[in-house]
Amino acid sequence: MTDKNTYRTTAKGLAEVAARPGTLKPGIKGLLAAVGERANAVNLREKFPRAGDISAALEALTNEGYIEIVPATAPQSKSAIDDLESFLNERPKEPTLQQRRQAEGTISGARRLKAGYQISILNRPGKPIPSRGGGKHVILIIDSHEAEALTAARSLMQGGFDIRGAANRSEIAAALGKQPLPDLIIIDVEMRDTVGLDVLGKLHEHPEFKSTPIIVVTARAERDDIVAALAYGASGYLNKPVKPETLLRNAKDALGLP
Repeated sequence: MTDKNTYRTTAKGLAEVAARPGTLKPGIKGLLAAVGERANAVNLREKFPRAGDISAALEALTNEGYIEIVPATAPQSKSAIDDLESFLNERPKEPTLQQRRQAEGTISGARRLKAGYQISILNRPGKPIPSRGGGKHVILIIDSHEAEALTAARSLMQGGFDIRGAANRSEIAAALGKQPLPDLIIIDVEMRDTVGLDVLGKLHEHPEFKSTPIIVVTARAERDDIVAALAYGASGYLNKPVKPETLLRNAKDALGLP
């Protein structure tokens, strides 16, 4: 174990953080909570300057399965990321009349709710989609609402997925450029510095992501919004707020997992 290692909380660790009172001592539990999705010994010493041997504590938490070391990834090419960002900034092609008709047909039987329509996963694959990295499936959450993104990330991590997050154009390009590529993308179409629907459309024009299942999770639930998202290639459409267990079930459905 060295200070260069980066750690993330496991499903067991998240359960311990949520438990009241839990099994760990308060100080160690506070350190565990601070690890979150990504932290290293240097970061944690800055947060807890009076703590004892943080490296030893991290090693103990790793050995007990509460945290794990984040695998190292190859450095990303700046030019490749810039190319991705430029690609995503372009306007997508308008959906064809056939795509719009298919989307219209999909929601024709949708149940009407006060907030609009409730759509679950629409295209469950015939067989499970293997992870691109050979290990855990990677899910990219594109959402500029930090609290909602963290809630989604926590539930999906507890479900056994690796999670990446992005909140703006540059972060989306950087997250998409990492290896292994995401196996599933969850996107809120209401972004602060970009149009999520345009990102959805462009992703399905990209050779690396055109077959990647994408779930739209948004507070917008009018009929035209749903038709547009489905016509641009969304695999599913969920209204916010979404319960953690509902999001997890739909993520597994989109990947064909039990």
